Amino acid sequence: MLDKQLILPPRNDQEQNETFVCREPLVIIGSNGSGKSKLGFWIEQNQLNPEKVHRISAQRSLDFSEYIQLKGLEQAENEFRFGTADPIRSYGQILPAKLESRWRNGGRPVLSITPILNDYEQVLSLLFAKKAQRDSRLGKRVREMEREGKNELPEMPDSPDEILLHIWNDLLPHRQLVIEDGKITVSLSDDNTYHGREMSDGERVALYLMAQCLCVPPDSIVIIDEPEIHLHKSLMSKLWSKIEEAQPNCLFIYITHDIDFAASRVGSKKIWLKSYDGRQWHWDEVPEAEDLPEPVLLEILGSRKKVLFVEGDKGSLDYKIYQAIYPDCLIMPSGGCEKVIESTKAMRGNPALHHVDAFGIVDMDYRSEDEIKALKKYGIFPLNVAEVENILCVPELLNVVASRLELNYKAVYQEVSDFVINEISKNLEDQVSKRSASEIEFKLNMFDAKAKGEDALSKALKSLTDSIDVNKIYNNNLNLYKNITDNMDYGKALLFYNNKGLSKMISRFFHFNTGEYGKYIVRLLSTEHKDAIISGLKKYAPNIPDR
Repeated sequence: MLDKQLILPPRNDQEQNETFVCREPLVIIGSNGSGKSKLGFWIEQNQLNPEKVHRISAQRSLDFSEYIQLKGLEQAENEFRFGTADPIRSYGQILPAKLESRWRNGGRPVLSITPILNDYEQVLSLLFAKKAQRDSRLGKRVREMEREGKNELPEMPDSPDEILLHIWNDLLPHRQLVIEDGKITVSLSDDNTYHGREMSDGERVALYLMAQCLCVPPDSIVIIDEPEIHLHKSLMSKLWSKIEEAQPNCLFIYITHDIDFAASRVGSKKIWLKSYDGRQWHWDEVPEAEDLPEPVLLEILGSRKKVLFVEGDKGSLDYKIYQAIYPDCLIMPSGGCEKVIESTKAMRGNPALHHVDAFGIVDMDYRSEDEIKALKKYGIFPLNVAEVENILCVPELLNVVASRLELNYKAVYQEVSDFVINEISKNLEDQVSKRSASEIEFKLNMFDAKAKGEDALSKALKSLTDSIDVNKIYNNNLNLYKNITDNMDYGKALLFYNNKGLSKMISRFFHFNTGEYGKYIVRLLSTEHKDAIISGLKKYAPNIPDR
């Protein structure tokens, strides 16, 4: 695509419009109420060449007649672009003609931003008119060549309807679309043909959008409000890529709230629309963040909540637990703890994202006090249990479940406590070794990488290794776990015993199958026990401060 100038309104508290030089499509993403459609209207009204701007409303009628009225090319093109076949000069200028004729269906006020755009028949009429023009020119050229005694075939450019059919067949190969004789039909087989107006919403909107975009003049700016409506996600990205490929000299501007759609437009410039106060938009370009995948970044920017990066994924038990504990935060599952740390640091360290309150929560694992202090400097806080699964085993939740099942809480607690302490005893050497290894690894990461020269590097390494007393570290951790088992300290057992299967293993003390205990707690979050469960969970979760 050739460079195109695009005028946008002042960003944030600025006073002057901004001019973008676009070499790629533009995606404008914003939440409901952020003024997306109004911005599309503003863009249409404020470009240097309004005759080259074509806006497609989010509200669009998908109905059309059985037979499309065939019209001359000039009439069909004017009705498609401006909503009227009357001479534009009678309106004075192009924009008044569009407002009066294209956007005032049903006599709506001129400033109505989101009227239902009822132009399906107009675009299909233009599709047939362009085909007729191509065929007419081709016929004349054949006659000329016959008179000149030439036997070769003339060059035959594809008409918009043929390009449309190529795209359709690529996207929906099992539905044969036929565009001829002023009629649209679809065939599933030789004996199963139906009229175009009987197509599904997805089929009709695909046909409509393809026809709209393929019929615009070359070098147009095409504004599409909510390009994802009625389109299956598996087709959405491919459809728009094919349309862009077919119209390489047009600038496509997509206005959407759909994060998946925005992320699918790889290589597009993206603008995040924060808000609209009735007079001015607050917007910014989506910044680059190397350690944050774009879909994650877009979801964060589209939310006004405090962001919490956590371990796990959206389908995990961890995610449901964190949602219950922090209902006013945007929970962003990031996989493992290293990814949580990386994402939180990337978010907090990016100057373009300074306005976003971002924090991280990780399992306590085998972290030492020094490591915990280091993480807190970056807004990363550990749970007060070794694993997030351990939080389901805290006494407060054991009590809720026992009461709900009419079991003796004290008896159940004693059984669970004895079991967990016994598990630590059986795995004592393993736990002590892993905790010691973790502490040693953290200390090794403190090597002075800024040292220069062979001597300096050798001294830095020797100083570091001399400071690590493996025997002392191991014995301190051995005493830690022995104190837990000797004193039957269940609270500290949950804090220091790493075993992701612990909550599954205690299911049998509630007469559940293995793994059912945690699922049962999640189900209780939808009952009158919700407050008691959340209250118990919060005692073992960190308080997230204001940044």
